[in-house]
Amino acid sequence: MKLPAKSIVLGTLLGGAVGDAMGAPFEGLWADSIPSADSLAASFHKYHGYPNGQYTDDTQLTLATIQSIVEQNDIVVADVARQIAELWRHHSVIGPGGACTQAAERYLATGDHRNMGAPVGQAGNGTAMRTAALGLWFASNQSLIPVVADVSRITHQDSRSVAGGVAIAMAAKQLSSASDINPHSFCRILADACHDINSEMSDLLQLLPNHLNDEAAMDFIAHAGQRTPEFEKPIITPFVIPTVLASIYSILTCPDSWLEAVTFAVRLGGDVDTLGAIVGALAGARHGIDSIPQNLIDCLQDSRDIEVLATRYHLAIPAQDESGG
Repeated sequence: MKLPAKSIVLGTLLGGAVGDAMGAPFEGLWADSIPSADSLAASFHKYHGYPNGQYTDDTQLTLATIQSIVEQNDIVVADVARQIAELWRHHSVIGPGGACTQAAERYLATGDHRNMGAPVGQAGNGTAMRTAALGLWFASNQSLIPVVADVSRITHQDSRSVAGGVAIAMAAKQLSSASDINPHSFCRILADACHDINSEMSDLLQLLPNHLNDEAAMDFIAHAGQRTPEFEKPIITPFVIPTVLASIYSILTCPDSWLEAVTFAVRLGGDVDTLGAIVGALAGARHGIDSIPQNLIDCLQDSRDIEVLATRYHLAIPAQDESGG
């Protein structure tokens, strides 16, 4: 297998952090309350109580995961769980979700990662927000699925959340290595990866390309997986199914530009720090570090530390035979 270029690894980690910081000031807002794409691209907006360019828990949990891999020179699920829980031990988490908080607190109380994840019924996006960079580790699709599923279960036991974590990791793997992305075949690969974990997520991913030129696409995405819509107008909630669909939709709608994909995602409204983090990472995996505006990288908190960690991660990624991919 050809290892992912350093530019791709840097683009995935820094792209996720930049997208997270871009969306953070507007989390929970309706689309019509979010600034224009040009305004988002010009500079980070004020995030009340935090310095300019501050990212949130989405990036913190991603970096904790990658830090574990770099230290262990492997994906050791128990150590990933420990690294994630340490964020809560040190009270350093920015904007944490309830399920991830419960999981970390359960680990800190028991030291057992196997049952720390939030129970079935809590299907948040705290898996998908942190798994994109994991997709770069694997040579084959088959090896990715069980490992990323186990990493996802650290915070969420619900199969929808687990499938979401797998789908985003698989998306990053595909985007980092394919020169052209055909929406139908791309989504079929993601759907196949999820099928044995959660068939609902799989079926919806398979349907997504049919909505690319559909005026009602956002209704399909925002209401996916719900018996009755939570809100009358479409908005992307922290529910994992709409989050994953909206992230892939943003990439497929804006396939040629990191900036266009991320600003498009952030301007969908709702859980836009998570959308920014996921789409920023996926677009970074496709286009590399040079696609991300330098003015935003320069103003990102801890950008140099993230670059160093990404470089170490790039050096740790193993070369493997592409068997059964």
